[in-house]
Amino acid sequence: MNYYELLGVSADSNAQEIKAAYRMLQKKFHPDIAGQEGHEYTLRLNEAYRVLMREDRRKQYDTYSGGMRVRFGNFGTGLGYSSWNGPLRPQALFVDGNACIGCRECVHNASNTFTMDDTLGRARVKVQYGDNDQKIQVSVESCPVNCIYWVEKEELEVLEYLMQPLPKKGYGVFGGGWEIPANVFMAAKAFTKQLKRQEQDKKYGAETVEETPAQAEARANATMKIQREKFYGVWNWVKQVFSDRLGIPTTSFS
Repeated sequence: MNYYELLGVSADSNAQEIKAAYRMLQKKFHPDIAGQEGHEYTLRLNEAYRVLMREDRRKQYDTYSGGMRVRFGNFGTGLGYSSWNGPLRPQALFVDGNACIGCRECVHNASNTFTMDDTLGRARVKVQYGDNDQKIQVSVESCPVNCIYWVEKEELEVLEYLMQPLPKKGYGVFGGGWEIPANVFMAAKAFTKQLKRQEQDKKYGAETVEETPAQAEARANATMKIQREKFYGVWNWVKQVFSDRLGIPTTSFS
């Protein structure tokens, strides 16, 4: 369970934002209003609130969930950054940080959807559909470098994950540091392909096919035939060498 997604807040939300989101959802899903289903949901809200409101617990949770995110075998369980406001939709917003010039136009027009990463000096989406459709459209159209894209929901997590600075391999005393793919869309395709290949390898590698007695006998006979042919090939070569050196007909070795 992603606590930030459950509360509908971003991973960098402060305590006041978390508290406000928690109280709003508790009122909305109170058992007197939502019944038994609401009761179970509020229990999960309480769990998320207890963790995220304690600095030590939140730090521990972020460390753990961050480690889980980079395990590619768990693809689809929180690789990305943004959360969702309301139900999931087929398309989502994505900011190509490589193209972003930090103009803040998107944040100005739809501050509940976009935020600035002041460390990297670029915008990114913090809450999908945090503002109404009109404000979001104005933000997209007002971007001077067209760095805001509509992408498929299934693509979003990988794109956001790759847009985060990732550790770079170092060699000896050189290299190391952090890097972001120059073309995040091409990198995402390669990344997704790799994930699918790993899943297939894991699936088919785990499957074992039981061999029938007839198949086992055929395999054994084929192995013996190959070994026998190899032996006769070597033996014929030895006979030819000796016959050439000693002038003895090869039939004498038979």
